[in-house]
Amino acid sequence: MIMPTKIIQPVDSLLAISSSVLKIIYVNKSLSVDDLFDEVNKSYYKKISIDKLLLCLNFLYIIDKVENDNEIIKTKF
Repeated sequence: MIMPTKIIQPVDSLLAISSSVLKIIYVNKSLSVDDLFDEVNKSYYKKISIDKLLLCLNFLYIIDKVENDNEIIKTKF
């Protein structure tokens, strides 16, 4: 699910969605999860669920690219 495989297409993988999420956070500087969900669904190729967005945020937090500041998501650049 994180990486594309024969079954999971690249646009459905968490790596592709996470890169789009990171780009949106970087442009907007900081967003709440609800605002981020709306922005991702406006700009990404397919509609994603809130579950996939939360998995992407967990992945980005684990690799130390985003931080949570009082329910506001920010980049760590």
